[in-house]
Amino acid sequence: MFKQNRFNLFIIAVAFVLFSVSSALAQDQDTERRFWPPNYRPQTAKPTAKPATSPGYKRSSPALPKNAIPTAAERNSVVGITIWRLKPYEDIANNKPKEQDIARILVVRKGKKSDLAAERVEASTAFTTGQMLRLSIEVPRSGYLYIIDREQYADGTVSAPYLVFPLNPMLDDNKVTAGRVIEIPGGEEPFFEVQPLKQDNPKLQTAELLTVLISPSPLTNLPKATRDDEGNYQPIELPQSEVEKWERLWGAQVEQLELEGGAGQTYTRSEQAAGTNKKKRLTADDPPPQTLFRVAAKPGKPLMVKLPLKIAK
Repeated sequence: MFKQNRFNLFIIAVAFVLFSVSSALAQDQDTERRFWPPNYRPQTAKPTAKPATSPGYKRSSPALPKNAIPTAAERNSVVGITIWRLKPYEDIANNKPKEQDIARILVVRKGKKSDLAAERVEASTAFTTGQMLRLSIEVPRSGYLYIIDREQYADGTVSAPYLVFPLNPMLDDNKVTAGRVIEIPGGEEPFFEVQPLKQDNPKLQTAELLTVLISPSPLTNLPKATRDDEGNYQPIELPQSEVEKWERLWGAQVEQLELEGGAGQTYTRSEQAAGTNKKKRLTADDPPPQTLFRVAAKPGKPLMVKLPLKIAK
């Protein structure tokens, strides 16, 4: 009788542990689903029927410690970034259902017009020289957006930092508001091409290290914008010491997540409209960003995230 009671108690204990673990996992998964959308994405006037299961996010980095983001106002410090890989429109459309919404991107190069389309890729994707990419960035607060680019090498070193957005800080076109989608690059060139700074560089490049910075006020004392012979603005080389100072002041713990099943989804017309028209906004029913960065930034401080775009060997 005693042995049977011990066995029953053991079964009860095991069941309690399994229930606790499964409850914790369910709660954790539910929390991951609720990372997006934050409250700055409005609901549609006529909500569409929701799918049976909403897309969730999987962590691609260690989770933030508990209480890393203590205040409710800062819990929406979520920066959404989608990396788009561009290909000829026909190559993508031929592999998708005919009724699928695929936005066309018109490109004019050397006097020739061509249609491109874009597919989402995960942040861990390795890119090859010559591939065409663009970024969609959705910010959680109003401020000023800056993107710094550095080449990262196999020996752990990096190149000089270059400001690739905005190309002319004096124009004030990097002013952003919560929920607005910013597409990089902007203007007439709809993509940037994966190319090394120097063709004869003896160092093996492993990544393009992008630093995304959202500052509540404009950065001061930036070098003046420069143009090439054709009048196009060129990336601005920044002092290394200044960038390192920003990293010391504003660097914070960041948690990274990837949209489950998002890779391969195509650039839609609603995303295109929101990225090219300042008056357009994505809603909670539109596709969410592919990659999320939850930033444990202090209230009132700039948000800073780093996105290494891997370069295939």
